Amino acid sequence: MKNLIKRFELPSFFLLAYLLSWLSVPFLQGGLTPQGVAIAARIVIGVTLGVQGVRAYRKRLTNWRAGWWYLIAPLIVIGYEGIAFVLNLMAGARLVALPHLSTGTFIMLVLFGGQWEELGWTGYALPRLRERFANHSNGSLIAALVLGMFRMLWHLPLFLYGKMDWFDIFIFSFAFQIIIAWLYDRSGGSVPVVMVFHFMSNILGATMPVVFLGADQVMYRILFVSVASLFAVMLVGVPQLKMRQRKAEAM
Repeated sequence: MKNLIKRFELPSFFLLAYLLSWLSVPFLQGGLTPQGVAIAARIVIGVTLGVQGVRAYRKRLTNWRAGWWYLIAPLIVIGYEGIAFVLNLMAGARLVALPHLSTGTFIMLVLFGGQWEELGWTGYALPRLRERFANHSNGSLIAALVLGMFRMLWHLPLFLYGKMDWFDIFIFSFAFQIIIAWLYDRSGGSVPVVMVFHFMSNILGATMPVVFLGADQVMYRILFVSVASLFAVMLVGVPQLKMRQRKAEAM
């Protein structure tokens, strides 16, 4: 088994991440165990990279010195959720309640929220995928998109059980991953910053949709996915345009 994991390191990680996280699906009606991703990363790192690999992994997880990015990360989520909220009201949506979050839901998000996924996705998989595509001119983007695909597939039980919209899983997963990769780079490789971003996304994901009902709620979700996706496209497209402009000026 160790030799098999060493030979197929990344496939082993993704397979273990799915298996360990999906064990709860039949009992929680599609609910996933986010810690399964972290456990999978720890197993694969321990087998393939040894003590040095574990130390490098822990260093990424404990990279607390990220300054203002602890504020910027949640503000990004507040930004695209807030824009979607305003646009929905401008389109004629009717408020049926104020944003609220029960104590029980908050505790569940703290203990079992998606932020724990990032110990595996961002702490392990993203750096390893970047190493895999290091020879490509757009290796970082390719790594983010590949990880976005695996993140999307990981959430598939939620979609099959009707707990996640199709545009959320098939579109937002990629936008979410691109934003995370950007935050990871800008914060100096800080996994805690990414965890703060993901936690805020879970908090607003639980509090904001309840202010609308029916078609208004669906429209709100479509709008926030659209705004977040546009932001992700800008993160990718603006640097590319600047690079092309520099090349043109240098010719």
